[in-house]
Amino acid sequence: MSYFVSDLCIYPIKSIKGISLTTSQVNLDGLLGDRRYMITKPNSDFLTGREHPTLTLLTALPLGEDRWQLTHPKAESPLDLDPSTFKEDYQEVIIWENPVAGQSCSEQANQWFSKILNDEVALVYFGDQSSRVTSRRPDKPVAFADGYPFLLTTKASLDELNKSCPEDIQMAQFRPNIVVDGDLPFAEDGWKRIKIGDVIFENVKPCERCIFTTINPDTGERSRKGEPMKTLGKFRLVKKEGVLFGINLIAENSGTIQQGDRVEILEYQDAPVLDDRRIKSSKQ
Repeated sequence: MSYFVSDLCIYPIKSIKGISLTTSQVNLDGLLGDRRYMITKPNSDFLTGREHPTLTLLTALPLGEDRWQLTHPKAESPLDLDPSTFKEDYQEVIIWENPVAGQSCSEQANQWFSKILNDEVALVYFGDQSSRVTSRRPDKPVAFADGYPFLLTTKASLDELNKSCPEDIQMAQFRPNIVVDGDLPFAEDGWKRIKIGDVIFENVKPCERCIFTTINPDTGERSRKGEPMKTLGKFRLVKKEGVLFGINLIAENSGTIQQGDRVEILEYQDAPVLDDRRIKSSKQ
Protein backbone atom coordinates (compact mmCIF):
# COMPACT_ATOMS: atom_id res chain seq x y z
CA MET A 1 0.00 0.00 0.00
CA SER A 2 1.42 3.40 -0.98
CA TYR A 3 0.54 6.73 0.59
CA PHE A 4 1.48 10.26 -0.39
CA VAL A 5 0.73 13.82 0.71
CA SER A 6 -2.13 15.34 -1.27
CA ASP A 7 -2.49 18.63 0.61
CA LEU A 8 -0.80 20.81 3.23
CA CYS A 9 -2.68 23.50 5.09
CA ILE A 10 -2.05 26.21 7.67
CA TYR A 11 -4.39 28.45 9.65
CA PRO A 12 -2.47 31.66 10.48
CA ILE A 13 -5.10 32.73 13.00
CA LYS A 14 -6.80 30.06 15.07
CA SER A 15 -10.19 29.16 13.50
CA ILE A 16 -9.92 31.10 10.23
CA LYS A 17 -10.07 29.66 6.71
CA GLY A 18 -7.14 27.43 5.87
CA ILE A 19 -4.43 28.20 3.32
CA SER A 20 -3.39 25.33 1.04
CA LEU A 21 0.35 25.02 0.40
CA THR A 22 2.42 23.05 -2.09
CA THR A 23 5.41 22.96 0.28
CA SER A 24 6.02 23.87 3.89
CA GLN A 25 8.77 24.20 6.46
CA VAL A 26 8.19 21.87 9.42
CA ASN A 27 9.19 23.33 12.79
CA LEU A 28 8.81 21.44 16.04
CA ASP A 29 5.88 23.66 17.03
CA GLY A 30 4.02 23.26 13.73
CA LEU A 31 4.09 24.12 10.04
CA LEU A 32 5.62 27.53 9.42
CA GLY A 33 2.97 30.19 10.01
CA ASP A 34 0.37 27.87 11.50
CA ARG A 35 -1.78 29.24 14.33
CA ARG A 36 0.57 32.01 15.38
CA TYR A 37 -2.35 34.33 16.15
CA MET A 38 -5.34 33.80 18.41
CA ILE A 39 -8.44 35.75 19.43
CA THR A 40 -9.17 36.15 23.14
CA LYS A 41 -12.09 37.22 25.28
CA PRO A 42 -11.91 40.00 27.91
CA ASN A 43 -11.34 37.33 30.59
CA SER A 44 -8.27 36.14 28.61
CA ASP A 45 -9.87 32.83 27.54
CA PHE A 46 -9.27 31.88 23.92
CA LEU A 47 -12.08 32.19 21.39
CA THR A 48 -12.67 30.00 18.33
CA GLY A 49 -15.15 29.24 15.57
CA ARG A 50 -17.02 27.05 18.03
CA GLU A 51 -18.52 30.24 19.47
CA HIS A 52 -18.24 32.40 16.34
CA PRO A 53 -18.55 30.27 13.17
CA THR A 54 -18.16 33.38 11.01
CA LEU A 55 -14.42 33.21 11.72
CA THR A 56 -14.19 30.39 9.17
CA LEU A 57 -15.00 32.97 6.46
CA LEU A 58 -11.96 35.10 7.30
CA THR A 59 -9.27 34.93 4.59
CA ALA A 60 -5.56 35.65 5.06
CA LEU A 61 -3.34 36.79 2.18
CA PRO A 62 0.41 36.25 2.83
CA LEU A 63 2.60 39.35 2.87
CA GLY A 64 5.73 37.74 4.38
CA GLU A 65 6.69 35.61 7.39
CA ASP A 66 3.78 35.90 9.88
CA ARG A 67 2.62 39.01 7.97
CA TRP A 68 -0.91 38.84 6.59
CA GLN A 69 -3.65 40.90 5.02
CA LEU A 70 -7.04 39.86 6.38
CA THR A 71 -10.43 40.17 4.72
CA HIS A 72 -13.92 39.18 5.83
CA PRO A 73 -17.37 39.61 4.25
CA LYS A 74 -18.42 41.82 7.19
CA ALA A 75 -15.30 44.01 7.15
CA GLU A 76 -15.39 47.37 5.40
CA SER A 77 -11.64 47.25 4.70
CA PRO A 78 -8.74 44.78 5.04
CA LEU A 79 -6.51 44.55 8.09
CA ASP A 80 -2.74 44.16 7.79
CA LEU A 81 -0.80 42.31 10.48
CA ASP A 82 2.96 42.78 10.85
CA PRO A 83 4.71 41.47 14.00
CA SER A 84 7.54 44.00 13.56
CA THR A 85 5.04 46.73 14.45
CA PHE A 86 3.77 45.04 17.64
CA LYS A 87 4.87 46.46 20.98
CA GLU A 88 6.75 44.27 23.47
CA ASP A 89 3.55 43.99 25.48
CA TYR A 90 2.61 40.49 26.62
CA GLN A 91 -0.47 39.37 28.49
CA GLU A 92 -1.51 36.07 29.99
CA VAL A 93 -4.06 34.26 27.85
CA ILE A 94 -5.73 30.95 28.60
CA ILE A 95 -5.97 28.06 26.16
CA TRP A 96 -7.62 24.91 27.52
CA GLU A 97 -7.05 26.15 31.09
CA ASN A 98 -3.31 26.60 30.47
CA PRO A 99 -1.78 30.10 30.74
CA VAL A 100 0.35 31.32 27.83
CA ALA A 101 2.09 34.65 27.29
CA GLY A 102 0.55 36.23 24.20
CA GLN A 103 1.93 39.36 22.55
CA SER A 104 -0.62 42.11 22.06
CA CYS A 105 -1.05 43.05 18.41
CA SER A 106 -2.73 46.44 18.15
CA GLU A 107 -5.86 48.26 19.20
CA GLN A 108 -6.75 48.54 15.52
CA ALA A 109 -6.73 44.74 15.24
CA ASN A 110 -8.83 44.41 18.40
CA GLN A 111 -11.45 46.82 17.04
CA TRP A 112 -11.46 45.14 13.61
CA PHE A 113 -12.19 41.72 15.06
CA SER A 114 -14.63 43.06 17.65
CA LYS A 115 -16.71 44.64 14.89
CA ILE A 116 -16.77 41.43 12.83
CA LEU A 117 -17.76 39.27 15.80
CA ASN A 118 -20.01 41.86 17.42
CA ASP A 119 -18.23 41.06 20.65
CA GLU A 120 -15.38 42.56 22.64
CA VAL A 121 -12.23 40.59 21.73
CA ALA A 122 -8.48 41.04 21.37
CA LEU A 123 -5.89 39.53 19.00
CA VAL A 124 -2.63 38.12 20.35
CA TYR A 125 0.51 36.80 18.66
CA PHE A 126 2.77 33.90 19.60
CA GLY A 127 5.87 36.05 19.96
CA ASP A 128 9.45 35.53 21.09
CA GLN A 129 8.43 35.45 24.76
CA SER A 130 5.56 33.02 24.17
CA SER A 131 6.06 29.42 25.23
CA ARG A 132 3.78 26.37 25.33
CA VAL A 133 4.25 22.60 25.31
CA THR A 134 2.06 19.60 24.52
CA SER A 135 0.37 17.78 27.39
CA ARG A 136 1.50 14.22 26.67
CA ARG A 137 4.96 15.26 25.48
CA PRO A 138 6.04 18.23 27.61
CA ASP A 139 9.38 18.29 25.78
CA LYS A 140 7.61 19.17 22.52
CA PRO A 141 6.50 22.78 21.80
CA VAL A 142 3.21 23.89 20.27
CA ALA A 143 1.86 27.34 19.36
CA PHE A 144 -1.88 28.12 19.51
CA ALA A 145 -3.11 24.83 18.02
CA ASP A 146 -5.62 23.06 20.27
CA GLY A 147 -3.22 20.51 21.72
CA TYR A 148 -0.62 19.26 19.27
CA PRO A 149 1.33 20.92 16.45
CA PHE A 150 0.18 18.71 13.56
CA LEU A 151 -3.11 17.10 12.56
CA LEU A 152 -3.14 14.45 9.84
CA THR A 153 -6.18 13.08 8.02
CA THR A 154 -6.61 10.84 4.97
CA LYS A 155 -8.81 11.16 1.89
CA ALA A 156 -9.79 7.49 2.14
CA SER A 157 -11.22 8.08 5.62
CA LEU A 158 -13.24 11.04 4.38
CA ASP A 159 -14.55 8.95 1.49
CA GLU A 160 -15.61 6.25 3.94
CA LEU A 161 -17.44 8.82 6.07
CA ASN A 162 -19.27 10.23 3.05
CA LYS A 163 -20.55 6.75 2.14
CA SER A 164 -22.70 6.82 5.31
CA CYS A 165 -23.27 10.55 5.85
CA PRO A 166 -26.45 12.17 4.46
CA GLU A 167 -24.52 15.42 3.88
CA ASP A 168 -21.45 15.93 1.70
CA ILE A 169 -18.62 16.54 4.15
CA GLN A 170 -15.51 18.48 3.11
CA MET A 171 -12.02 17.82 4.42
CA ALA A 172 -11.83 21.50 5.39
CA GLN A 173 -14.35 20.80 8.16
CA PHE A 174 -11.69 18.74 9.97
CA ARG A 175 -9.02 21.46 9.63
CA PRO A 176 -6.00 19.21 9.00
CA ASN A 177 -2.41 20.29 8.41
CA ILE A 178 -1.47 17.20 6.40
CA VAL A 179 -3.82 15.26 4.12
CA VAL A 180 -2.68 11.85 2.90
CA ASP A 181 -4.00 9.97 -0.12
CA GLY A 182 -4.23 6.17 -0.10
CA ASP A 183 -6.70 3.32 -0.54
CA LEU A 184 -7.37 2.10 3.01
CA PRO A 185 -9.74 4.17 5.21
CA PHE A 186 -8.57 4.86 8.76
CA ALA A 187 -5.23 3.15 8.18
CA GLU A 188 -3.76 6.13 10.04
CA ASP A 189 -5.19 4.77 13.31
CA GLY A 190 -2.47 2.12 13.29
CA TRP A 191 0.48 4.34 12.37
CA LYS A 192 2.93 4.99 15.20
CA ARG A 193 5.82 6.67 13.39
CA ILE A 194 5.90 7.93 9.82
CA LYS A 195 8.34 9.73 7.56
CA ILE A 196 7.41 12.45 5.09
CA GLY A 197 10.18 14.05 3.10
CA ASP A 198 13.05 14.35 5.56
CA VAL A 199 10.81 14.68 8.64
CA ILE A 200 9.81 11.91 11.05
CA PHE A 201 6.48 12.28 12.85
CA GLU A 202 5.05 10.37 15.79
CA ASN A 203 1.34 9.69 16.29
CA VAL A 204 0.71 10.86 19.87
CA LYS A 205 -3.05 10.32 20.03
CA PRO A 206 -6.17 10.13 17.88
CA CYS A 207 -8.02 13.41 17.41
CA GLU A 208 -11.29 13.69 19.29
CA ARG A 209 -13.70 15.76 17.22
CA CYS A 210 -16.14 18.43 18.36
CA ILE A 211 -18.97 20.67 17.14
CA PHE A 212 -16.51 22.73 15.08
CA THR A 213 -16.64 20.01 12.40
CA THR A 214 -20.34 20.76 11.81
CA ILE A 215 -19.59 24.23 10.38
CA ASN A 216 -19.75 24.51 6.60
CA PRO A 217 -16.48 26.21 5.56
CA ASP A 218 -18.16 27.89 2.57
CA THR A 219 -21.08 29.45 4.44
CA GLY A 220 -19.99 29.58 8.08
CA GLU A 221 -23.27 27.89 9.06
CA ARG A 222 -23.72 24.83 11.26
CA SER A 223 -25.26 21.63 9.99
CA ARG A 224 -28.87 21.42 11.15
CA LYS A 225 -28.48 17.64 11.28
CA GLY A 226 -25.33 17.80 13.39
CA GLU A 227 -23.19 16.25 10.67
CA PRO A 228 -20.62 14.81 10.46
CA MET A 229 -20.67 14.21 14.23
CA LYS A 230 -23.91 12.28 14.11
CA THR A 231 -22.65 9.83 11.49
CA LEU A 232 -19.17 9.54 13.01
CA GLY A 233 -20.82 8.63 16.30
CA LYS A 234 -22.17 5.49 14.65
CA PHE A 235 -18.80 3.99 13.73
CA ARG A 236 -15.94 6.13 15.07
CA LEU A 237 -16.86 6.18 18.75
CA VAL A 238 -14.37 5.31 21.47
CA LYS A 239 -16.12 5.40 24.83
CA LYS A 240 -13.26 6.99 26.79
CA GLU A 241 -12.20 9.48 24.12
CA GLY A 242 -15.28 10.34 22.07
CA VAL A 243 -15.66 10.52 18.30
CA LEU A 244 -12.37 10.17 16.42
CA PHE A 245 -11.19 11.40 13.02
CA GLY A 246 -7.53 12.02 12.21
CA ILE A 247 -4.39 11.76 14.33
CA ASN A 248 -2.34 14.26 16.32
CA LEU A 249 1.37 14.29 15.52
CA ILE A 250 4.61 15.66 16.89
CA ALA A 251 7.76 16.05 14.80
CA GLU A 252 11.05 14.45 15.82
CA ASN A 253 13.02 16.89 13.65
CA SER A 254 12.55 19.95 11.47
CA GLY A 255 12.68 19.90 7.68
CA THR A 256 10.61 20.44 4.56
CA ILE A 257 7.61 18.52 3.25
CA GLN A 258 5.58 19.03 0.10
CA GLN A 259 2.60 17.79 -1.85
CA GLY A 260 3.43 14.52 -3.57
CA ASP A 261 5.85 13.35 -0.88
CA ARG A 262 5.64 9.65 -0.13
CA VAL A 263 4.46 8.74 3.37
CA GLU A 264 6.62 5.93 4.74
CA ILE A 265 5.23 3.96 7.69
CA LEU A 266 8.17 3.32 10.02
CA GLU A 267 6.30 1.75 12.93
CA TYR A 268 2.80 0.49 13.59
CA GLN A 269 0.64 0.37 16.72
CA ASP A 270 -2.69 -1.11 17.81
CA ALA A 271 -5.60 0.96 16.53
CA PRO A 272 -8.29 2.17 18.97
CA VAL A 273 -11.15 -0.22 19.67
CA LEU A 274 -14.24 1.32 18.07
CA ASP A 275 -17.94 0.93 18.72
CA ASP A 276 -19.16 0.44 15.13
CA ARG A 277 -22.95 0.37 15.21
CA ARG A 278 -23.12 0.23 11.43
CA ILE A 279 -21.84 -3.35 11.58
CA LYS A 280 -24.23 -4.29 14.38
CA SER A 281 -27.19 -2.93 12.46
CA SER A 282 -26.27 -4.92 9.33
CA LYS A 283 -26.22 -8.17 11.28
CA GLN A 284 -29.68 -7.75 12.74
